[in-house]
Amino acid sequence: MANQFLNAQEYANVMLLLLKNQLVFGRLVDGQFKDQVTDENGLIINVKRPPRFVATSGATLQAQDLLTGSMFVSVTQYKNVHISVGDLEYVQSFNVLMQNETMKSAASTLAHDVDKYIATQTLGFNGWIAGTAPGTISGNATDPTKMIATPSQAMAAHTRLMANGCPNSDISAVISFDDGQSIRGSLLSDFTPEINRSMLEKVRIPIISEIDWYASQQTPSLTTGTRTQGNGSSTGATVNGANQNVNYRNVSGSGNVDGMTQTFLITGGGASATIAAGEVFTIQGCYAWDWRQQVKLADLQQFTVLNAVTLNGSGVGTLTITPPIIVQGTNDGVNTYGNSAFGTVDSIPVSGNYVQWAGSASTVLRVKSAFNKRAISLVSARLQMPFTGVASFATDPDTGIAIRYWRGSDITSGQHVHRWDMIYGAAVMDNFLGTRICGS
Repeated sequence: MANQFLNAQEYANVMLLLLKNQLVFGRLVDGQFKDQVTDENGLIINVKRPPRFVATSGATLQAQDLLTGSMFVSVTQYKNVHISVGDLEYVQSFNVLMQNETMKSAASTLAHDVDKYIATQTLGFNGWIAGTAPGTISGNATDPTKMIATPSQAMAAHTRLMANGCPNSDISAVISFDDGQSIRGSLLSDFTPEINRSMLEKVRIPIISEIDWYASQQTPSLTTGTRTQGNGSSTGATVNGANQNVNYRNVSGSGNVDGMTQTFLITGGGASATIAAGEVFTIQGCYAWDWRQQVKLADLQQFTVLNAVTLNGSGVGTLTITPPIIVQGTNDGVNTYGNSAFGTVDSIPVSGNYVQWAGSASTVLRVKSAFNKRAISLVSARLQMPFTGVASFATDPDTGIAIRYWRGSDITSGQHVHRWDMIYGAAVMDNFLGTRICGS
């Protein structure tokens, strides 16, 4: 039987279409294709964050700096699948049907890898809320093990995102199938899957509170460290030193260093205890700041740890956290506008105040999240055109994903190899555009 696909371009196009059809996370984030990503720039690209401004009063001009920020995406995830078929297999069994099924399986493998990688980026969201009654937010989310069981619990995600100043459009949420089962059951809806629908359509749950909800097996897990839990007011780790705040002007991003991060010192977290990347904590007396209304919010600001840390024998350690502690109204050496526009907290943390972690120590947590499309950027690049064999490229304008198809034969073994390769990266652009969520 003749080959189904006539040329290399068709092989590339079909694989890209099959892969895209299997994506969930990959179709919910901001996808970009960058031709300029090379080994000369270390496979790192710069993605700009927009400026913010503070509304001023009166007719007198009060000039404000155009303070833009930068985030850097490392395009280093090199993934591929390949099919090796011998002469006799081509003749005896590798017919059109087998080619179809083989490519579907290969595309599914690549799609799962892309989704899994993007899903891990949601651990960069600092917000982690527990769903409560509509219109309220649980500030500390000290028990993120709870499953989302009802639409009212899911609505808390929208409340938090609106409090963060997130645009009320292009918001999606990805939860586990267990959560999805409970929510669907509570809605008493009948979902009949259709064979020709994409994966994104098949796992969709009805819109709840202006958020498009989807279920995925790729939601990430987080195993918390052995650190002392603390109660946030009288036990646990404490702030180790005064004036641990920074200016937005200094943490907006420069060189190949991500913006919106800082180091933060704690003590009393447990002798030689560990803190996992992705853990969330609050600081006693350090409240979130609404940069639009310039008012203190009712909840303590939440922070996430970006790199795993082992504390010393006295429980002392230096964490890299986001968001940075930018105190509204403080002067950055030029004016107060930058820190007010990008303020994250109402006041400077007091040395000795207590830190409280979300989730018990040494616990496996399944992380579900809701986010605006611009919260995470997925960046793909074009790989080198091979010097031997036959090859072609295909790029998707919606997700930015680029696929290279390459085939060749081994004269010594009679094997004919088809391979599909891709290289990509992803990063959180603005963690206030996303939040983790759990049930109450």
